[in-house]
Amino acid sequence: MHVLRKITVTAVSIALLAISSFIFTSFVFSAPPTDTYYSRDSAFIIPFSSNPAETKIQKILLHVSEDFGKTYSHVGTALPTQKQFLFRAQKDGWYWFSVQSQEIDGRMVPANINVAQPSLKVCIDSTPPSVVLRGIFKDGSASIDWDLRDETLDLSSMRLEFRNSDGKDWVPLSAQQIAQGQHVWNPGTAGNIEVHLSVRDKCGNFGESSIVIQPNGTRAGNSSQENGSGKGNISMVKSRRFQLNYKIDDVGPSDISRVEVYVTRDGGKVWRKYDQDAPKQPPCIVDVPEEGRYGFTLVARSGVDLGEHPPKSGDLPQFWVEVDETKPIVKLIGVDVGRGIDQGNLSVTWTASDKYLGPNPINISYAKTPEGPWVVAVPNLPNTGRYVWRMPADGLPYQFFVKVEASDLAGNIGSAETTAAVKVDLSTPKARVIGVDVSPVGGGYAPPSSPMNQDIPAVPAPKPNNTFPNPSSTVPSSNGPAPASTTSFPGIGPEGMPTFPTNPVRPK
Repeated sequence: MHVLRKITVTAVSIALLAISSFIFTSFVFSAPPTDTYYSRDSAFIIPFSSNPAETKIQKILLHVSEDFGKTYSHVGTALPTQKQFLFRAQKDGWYWFSVQSQEIDGRMVPANINVAQPSLKVCIDSTPPSVVLRGIFKDGSASIDWDLRDETLDLSSMRLEFRNSDGKDWVPLSAQQIAQGQHVWNPGTAGNIEVHLSVRDKCGNFGESSIVIQPNGTRAGNSSQENGSGKGNISMVKSRRFQLNYKIDDVGPSDISRVEVYVTRDGGKVWRKYDQDAPKQPPCIVDVPEEGRYGFTLVARSGVDLGEHPPKSGDLPQFWVEVDETKPIVKLIGVDVGRGIDQGNLSVTWTASDKYLGPNPINISYAKTPEGPWVVAVPNLPNTGRYVWRMPADGLPYQFFVKVEASDLAGNIGSAETTAAVKVDLSTPKARVIGVDVSPVGGGYAPPSSPMNQDIPAVPAPKPNNTFPNPSSTVPSSNGPAPASTTSFPGIGPEGMPTFPTNPVRPK
């Protein structure tokens, strides 16, 4: 057993040790982080240790998170003397582990496991890397390009080599260790050459592929993705229910009694017989429990029960099926309308990710409304993350919505679109005076004679108001007369308008 890591939980003096099980295959890892490990086995032992001086601990609880620490679920309980947990993963993926102790008084430490830091992270991956090769051999120069895909790919393990078709020894090529690349060299022969590429992932799964290139300039390649257990055809499907097509040769007079279906999930190490036999005539409808890679081999039995031997451990399947129901994740980063010298350009920026993206998976579309209909503007783009679309001069609406779609090899489509319409008409209207015409058009305007409005009669000047005495007679004296009437201030003129004396006298 290999001790990979000892993690101490200070609060309860407990430690987890991630140890590969002596029952299952050992972990394979390449310089992983201190608390992260990779395994192709779904079951392993997690030992733990506790401080002998700590007597308040009643039992130890193991919790696991399958959503990167957002939530944890309880998966195991042990006494301090048991020293280990046995964990079995139900599927491939990341598993974060945390421990919690229950003390004699019932108190849990830590009190809330969902806020505790994980003690151990383990990636379970039983799927081998996929390897696709394409090559050409012309005028003495050979060129090979490759596409490697795996979530935990270990590029340091990549090996590219070739040999003559009639040779025995492989010659290594000093190719760059990248997931998608190309290498050109002179093989030094005028005959066919065989090229082989192999790679592992961090969990120890092995993938390889080989092609034969002829020196006639014909491009060769394998459209199939080959797996770590050997070569074979592979088909991508986006449903856990699919059909197998097949044909049966060498049928004798006793006809066919049954067609047995055998399936493997681990590259041929373990085979099991499918619950139902296939019909004598294709297709065979198959239901599988989850996503992942499945290997199938069919064995036909004659009417007298003769047929080929069922597959045994180590045998390769006749056919591989990769079940992928996961849509690509697409994020639309920005849509920018060009100005100035870039007027007429539309720059679209995005991110798209998926385990099985094709070589040209991106479509850019537009629509007047979010409900569509959508029109594909630029199809089959590589996943470069940015594209500048030269918009046509005619036929586009002045504003529209933009959508980016990404499709994987199984046919799943993920998309993202703008939340608001993109305004491509950036013209700003401007008004300006271009001249003055002094001659009226159509008769023009003539000012009326005085008075301004002939319908309103002129108002004569008001007459003097005689209701007030002369100013000299209104000056009060000790024995002089009082004003004639206190109600005559102010007076009412003959036109009904109030009039005011030029020198009024305050009444007593």
